[in-house]
Amino acid sequence: MQDFRELFIAVCVGLVILAGLWIRRYGWQRGLLAFVLRVGWVAPILLAVFPRMDKELISSSVSLKTIHILRDDSASMNDPVSRLRTTNLLSRLDESCRQMACRLQETKLSEISDEVGEGFTPLSLGIRSWLPLTGVDPWIVLSDGGDSQPNQPWPQQLKDMGRREGLQRGLILASPHAEQDNIWLDMVGGPDFGFDQKNIELETTVYRRGKSLDQELTVQLQASVLARNLASLNVTFRPGESQLTVTIPLPPLPRGTHLIKVQALPVGNESTIWDNTLYKSLEILPNTIGILHLLGSPSWDGRFVRRYLKSEPKYDMISFFILRDPTDVQLTNERELSLIPFPVDRLFNEELPNFRAVVIQNFSLYQFLEPAYQKNLVDFVMNGGGLLFIGGPRALHELDLSSSPLATLLPFKTPGVAPRNDNVSDWLNPPAVPYDPDLRFTIKAAEPDREKRTLATVFEDWIKLDLNLSPEDSFKGLHRLDQVQLQEEGVTPLLMAETADGRESLLAAASYPGKGRAIWLFSDSLWQLAMNPGPKGSRETYHSFLRSAMTWLLREEMQRPLWLQDLSLQTQGSYTPWSVRVRGPAARFINEGSDWQFRVCGQVVPSKDVLRQMVSGDQWVLSGSLPTRLASGLACELNIEGAHPAFGQVKASIYGVVPEVFADREMEGSFNRLSQLQTLTGAALVELESEQETVQIQDWLSKVTGDLTAIKRTEQKVIPDYYWVFSTGWALLLLLCLPLEVIVRRWDALFGTRGLHLSHELPKKSGEDAPPEVLDGQRIVRPS
Repeated sequence: MQDFRELFIAVCVGLVILAGLWIRRYGWQRGLLAFVLRVGWVAPILLAVFPRMDKELISSSVSLKTIHILRDDSASMNDPVSRLRTTNLLSRLDESCRQMACRLQETKLSEISDEVGEGFTPLSLGIRSWLPLTGVDPWIVLSDGGDSQPNQPWPQQLKDMGRREGLQRGLILASPHAEQDNIWLDMVGGPDFGFDQKNIELETTVYRRGKSLDQELTVQLQASVLARNLASLNVTFRPGESQLTVTIPLPPLPRGTHLIKVQALPVGNESTIWDNTLYKSLEILPNTIGILHLLGSPSWDGRFVRRYLKSEPKYDMISFFILRDPTDVQLTNERELSLIPFPVDRLFNEELPNFRAVVIQNFSLYQFLEPAYQKNLVDFVMNGGGLLFIGGPRALHELDLSSSPLATLLPFKTPGVAPRNDNVSDWLNPPAVPYDPDLRFTIKAAEPDREKRTLATVFEDWIKLDLNLSPEDSFKGLHRLDQVQLQEEGVTPLLMAETADGRESLLAAASYPGKGRAIWLFSDSLWQLAMNPGPKGSRETYHSFLRSAMTWLLREEMQRPLWLQDLSLQTQGSYTPWSVRVRGPAARFINEGSDWQFRVCGQVVPSKDVLRQMVSGDQWVLSGSLPTRLASGLACELNIEGAHPAFGQVKASIYGVVPEVFADREMEGSFNRLSQLQTLTGAALVELESEQETVQIQDWLSKVTGDLTAIKRTEQKVIPDYYWVFSTGWALLLLLCLPLEVIVRRWDALFGTRGLHLSHELPKKSGEDAPPEVLDGQRIVRPS
């Protein structure tokens, strides 16, 4: 009541003022009557402010836990024997739930999909649609494992949905069916990508089930690409063995994405052969990589870089280093110098696209490359090539920044320099970013934000290496970049150089110009890592440093920026739904912008038609639907291509197969299909009509319900009732005052002046009786 006191007083004052206004307008009789009627119907509403305190006896009990059941009611589960078995099972489950404070909520497969009525069993589709709706409640799947698309892998979205906090909240009840000999395969492991001219190994588990487990059995496995057989081997089961894990060696494959088919040939008496085949999508990357190395002049750092590149068999390196400047005057015939002319025209006009990366070390572009060649080099990087830039006395001169396209690739904002037209010699072309050959420094890790750190995986590799020298030594020679400003987008600082005076200067950075990648090192003294006699430096440390840089630069890191997994294709009516899992640092940006292109089975899918579901920051599930129904067994490729200032350009592809569709009359129950679901979800699997069936079900129920019993207690509570007025009869009668008030106030408009008594007498004319006056509304009309 304290909260409504001011409002209550305001309403009462308002009513008193309203009474005075009505008496002045309608007269005291009519105005007072209208006011009384207004108070009458407002009174019940005002009384609602004063609640009535009621005492109630409340009975509380433990809430019943809901257990969801998905029942397969397809044709294979709808024969009289199966119906009777299902009815008895549900009755026993319901009886057990009554004792354990739980209740059953049943959903039929036919309620999820109309294909059940057409003679099919969309088990995979039904479970994928139903299971997320169970939330955190326990669930049961009752089926014989028959599926109209048995080759379709179970969706990865169901992973660990049968287990929560170490408790198996899912239960799969496998309906019994005729025991038969069966062989099926499961892919245990294998690379997602391999290299050209390198052998590949796939690890596969072969299972067998049937009445003849006590006999020896030999199964032949075959691996093929399209119609080409890659490998064949025999797997022999000894008596009593039900599974074997084998390694299938594959010969080198050409570059590109391939769909590997692994098949177990059927054995005698085997009728279920759809599970004898599995597929693996494999991308083959180039084994040898072309590297162009340009060195401005012989140096220790150049020697160590060339030695590393030559030591890697996968690098096909072409190296040029400058011994003569264009301005050198030689008093000797050029034919007598025994020097190879720099084939600049052929390199930068013809051969440049054949390289994967270019190393520019202590090199002045303006001195040795015409603007057209520089433009080709910049285009090479912008279109997806790699650039490793290593500074030095000849690098980053004034004309390299003011009159060279290289300035568009720099990770920092170009200092203000004016173009010059004088000689291009070093003494007339001073460095725009000065290089101090005597400046000593130590290495310190930069502090990029988490997003940039994830994209530049080379940073993670470098911070694991101790890149500093022994305490008594330090690096010598550095570009002074403590005054320049780093670009805000598309650049990740990697290393900082800390000088003796405590100042910090940028030492190394990674950038993403266009579709390419670049690493910038602003010192040519890191070779000292290989020659340091202390415990912190060694030749292996230096090689690991360059190996991490080149691996990231060439997009060969094991944590690739973008890769695809678990391509799923289905057929529903006249449509082909698809889904794929996208992983990698570049996946963080897959929901940004329109620079993503999707192609599924040769059809371009608009970006707006792709549904994106985030699993984690760098993991998404993409899905959509093609407007056509693809043929069963068709090999289908999915391609994703994207570009972003944070990582340049990425491409990824994966193969999948449109699963075959079988009607119920063509399918039999499959225990291993349910076993695969159990492995994925972490649920419990129970075979019905087995010896341990009842014990296993009761044990599962007791765990998910906590073996609760209905505990009831009664307590007395005082509850305020704000609507007690409207539960009485007299309050309803008072509400009738509302229409009566309207009638009194609108009497003139409804009935005229008849029956209306004025509250005052009209004056008479002098000398004669005044004629009667007629009241018309609010005016007194005198007859003429």
